[in-house]
Amino acid sequence: MGRPLRLAGAAVLLTTAALATACTGDGATPSEAGAPWALDGLAAAPAAPFVQASVDAPPAKGTAKILGIAEVEGTDVVLAVRNDICQVAFLTVPLTQAAATAAASVGAERPTGSVYSDSHQGFPGNVLTGKHTQASAQFPPFRFVAVGCSERAMAVRVEGAGASAEARNKAGDSLRTWRDGQDLVMTVGNPEAIRREPAPTS
Repeated sequence: MGRPLRLAGAAVLLTTAALATACTGDGATPSEAGAPWALDGLAAAPAAPFVQASVDAPPAKGTAKILGIAEVEGTDVVLAVRNDICQVAFLTVPLTQAAATAAASVGAERPTGSVYSDSHQGFPGNVLTGKHTQASAQFPPFRFVAVGCSERAMAVRVEGAGASAEARNKAGDSLRTWRDGQDLVMTVGNPEAIRREPAPTS
């Protein structure tokens, strides 16, 4: 699979966690500054207190709203929003207590002002509709992870989970998961803002 296109931005490395953001834009304003964010308005998914505490552990700042949790190859993939950022965090399961430091994560900011991409040539453009931002990073135990963030939906693609790996929905009313060739895709948000492209058949 090709890597996300036209990425620009900065990566912030934390002690035991990494939050990477990337985006592009052309000066247009897809949403009004300060307007309610549809993703932020979704109901939080039920999560055990130690899962929430692990996602919010230092050096993370603020409380994340967890929108979905999927289990992939012994890892909980947590889709959440915090401080106008779509964030995907990776927690090793089974968890029995809160982690002392925030889990490894990657995030992309809400597409406001001139901060967005309108390219639909690669992920997440072929999964999310409309304006979006995107970020990507290498995150063991997976080979590569990409996250896309739009006004109404969030999408995550995981490479390197294994040919037989599946994503098991654990929490989140709007969480959807599917295979795309050798990759796994997870989304939360408004179904009308998500395109599920079928994997090529051999």
